[in-house]
Amino acid sequence: MKRMFLFCYFLLAAVFLVGCAAAERSGTEKAEATFGELPASFRGTLPCADCPGIRYQLSLFADGVYTLETVYLGSDEANRYHEKGEWSLDGAGKTLTLTDDEGTRLWRVQDASTLEALDLEGNEIESSLDYTLKRTDGFVTETLEDSYWRLIELKGEPVEASQGQREAHLVLHSEANRVAGATGCNQLSGSYRLEGDRLSFGPLVTTRMACMNEADVESRFLAALEDTTSYRVLADRLELYDDEGKLLALFAVQHLT
Repeated sequence: MKRMFLFCYFLLAAVFLVGCAAAERSGTEKAEATFGELPASFRGTLPCADCPGIRYQLSLFADGVYTLETVYLGSDEANRYHEKGEWSLDGAGKTLTLTDDEGTRLWRVQDASTLEALDLEGNEIESSLDYTLKRTDGFVTETLEDSYWRLIELKGEPVEASQGQREAHLVLHSEANRVAGATGCNQLSGSYRLEGDRLSFGPLVTTRMACMNEADVESRFLAALEDTTSYRVLADRLELYDDEGKLLALFAVQHLT
């Protein structure tokens, strides 16, 4: 009886695992059938009630993660927002759902190159204005090395540079595996080690300027770099993680020319 019980247990476990694998494959196959090769980027300017338009850049990644940057156009383009979440397709592969902590966005998949914004209920927006995003010719993503990465978050808390102070940032110079940057007050430099998606820093040294409000940012930034064991680049964002998979720091790319 005991052997029969164990046999049934392992049989059910095997069926469950096979079912999960099949579901995973079906999701991957559906994404490939809808969009082809991933990752993919979509861009467009959608209507805005009180500004010239809202510029969207949406990036879909093969692991089900998306990033979306929206810029409210006008005299002050500081109204720039970035979100990250998970994306999925309905059974027919015709509706794209973007889900983050704030809720969901729905898009109609017209074809592999065109997305159309839908209202909150998933209905077509009745308007003569253009609500579509078009796929870019190629997926444009930043590179980890030789890019200027500006620190924007530490463990989920926003980081902003004080007036007259250096903004916290990193540049990983590939030629000599040297990292340079600033902590928000002091300059930093040192070395880094990169292997696949594994990344570590050290030893790091900084200058010795006295910091006021930036002292807390500096200490937390250096602690995050010391704990970093891996990274991920999602379009124009860099994420640093510790060995438990916790997000330590978030950066945005900044083009200097």
